[in-house]
Amino acid sequence: MGDREEIVRHLRTEVAALESRLDSKNHLVRSLREQLAAHETNSADERRTQVYRRAAVDIVPEDAEREFSNLAPVAVKDMGDALIALGGRLDHKFAEIKALSEITERVNAGVFFDEVLDHVFESFEKIIPYDRISVALIEEDEKGQALLRWPWVRAKYDPMYVSKGYTALLHDTGLEEIASAGEPRIINDLEDYLRQHPNSRSTRSVMIEGIRSSLTCPLVARGKVTGFIFFSSLGPDTYLDQHVELFSQIAGELALTLEKSRAYEDLYLRNEFIKQVFGQYVTNEVAEAALSSDGPLKLGGDRRKVTVLMADLRSFTPMAENLPPEEVVDALNVFLGTIADIVMKHGGAVDNFIGDAMMAVFGVPLTKPDDAARAIACAVEMQNAMPSVNAEIEGRGLPDLSMGIGLSTGEAVAGNIGSERRVKYSVIGNIVNLAARIEGVTSGGQIFVSKATFDEVSDIVHTAGHLNVKLKGMSQPVPLYEITGIGGDYNIFKSLEAVA
Repeated sequence: MGDREEIVRHLRTEVAALESRLDSKNHLVRSLREQLAAHETNSADERRTQVYRRAAVDIVPEDAEREFSNLAPVAVKDMGDALIALGGRLDHKFAEIKALSEITERVNAGVFFDEVLDHVFESFEKIIPYDRISVALIEEDEKGQALLRWPWVRAKYDPMYVSKGYTALLHDTGLEEIASAGEPRIINDLEDYLRQHPNSRSTRSVMIEGIRSSLTCPLVARGKVTGFIFFSSLGPDTYLDQHVELFSQIAGELALTLEKSRAYEDLYLRNEFIKQVFGQYVTNEVAEAALSSDGPLKLGGDRRKVTVLMADLRSFTPMAENLPPEEVVDALNVFLGTIADIVMKHGGAVDNFIGDAMMAVFGVPLTKPDDAARAIACAVEMQNAMPSVNAEIEGRGLPDLSMGIGLSTGEAVAGNIGSERRVKYSVIGNIVNLAARIEGVTSGGQIFVSKATFDEVSDIVHTAGHLNVKLKGMSQPVPLYEITGIGGDYNIFKSLEAVA
């Protein structure tokens, strides 16, 4: 095999080559290291050395720089040792492939940006060591300069000085060089790096945290560097070329997943904002239906069974004639805001505000079996809320306000009504007119319902009797029921304090 000095030189090179690709605890690496020590002390078993060097030839890629030469054929009796060494390497490689597969599956299952990166933090330690992971994305500031912003950071320790929201300019930094080259960078001695780059604010900050080595990998999506992911360790000399190779196998998928999750999150937040604003006018169900539409909302609707609730203040207009408009609007907002919140609480949709009146609908966009019952429970709670409304507007020069409520149930057309430029979700039909007529005959504090509404809840509703009333526009008297409460799951009754 040649003289001892030549063998020692070959073994040192081979051990270094393997350590850059394998875990330092790998059986083959340990064995070659033992053989090197034995040759350095002139106590080696040359046959055993030959077996392990032959195994190393099968592991290191053909195109890698290596010093595996002058190897004699391996005897059959020594193949067992070689197979043990190769078996250990294959077990290690299988574990890497399994871990990569699991990580890729978990990362791609994530939807939100933070969720994806939390998967990374919980999973990547199987293949890359770290005490801290952070992500910086490349953005533009108001001046058009490339800016780095850290939207996500996690560590196994506290405190963190480079945390979520940290920003820095990309220009004239080592990261700019990485973005230009598109290649990862390993720094295994951050103290030495900081001595050479004393103006690196982010390096100085992570070193205060105790970080001593780092692996920085560019996130490349569709050929463009969109940011960086940083693996950082509290110990020096943590990262090897093999960690770069392992990360590179899933870097593209990770970058694209993060890009998609950011876009999804932006869309989600935008829709939540629209829903929140839209929800001030309609139920969340109506908002969801509008936002889920593939295109512009189409005019038209469909027939469905609904319960319409009309509420109006008694004698408010003449009372408010001598008050400043600002005080009138303020008092109305207190009243309308209170009853609108109660409508939304019971799952109704505020269809319209008409001066000091409100129209609400139960049964849109989805009809439910308890629409009429919820509408009555809502009406009772609205009447019970009037004392608190009056307490809030006290001192504005208005007498106590009182409200009448009318309800009717039946078929109506529900849908988008208006023009191509201005669309309103509403209901149209005779029951809307009927609810308005019923509300018109109530006194302050009363709740009247049509027979159709009463029939829906006759087994649990409480009344103060019924009467037949000739309503405007109706050829025959209409039976009406005065509601005082509703039992069952609702169990709500008009309080003695309610204005009557």
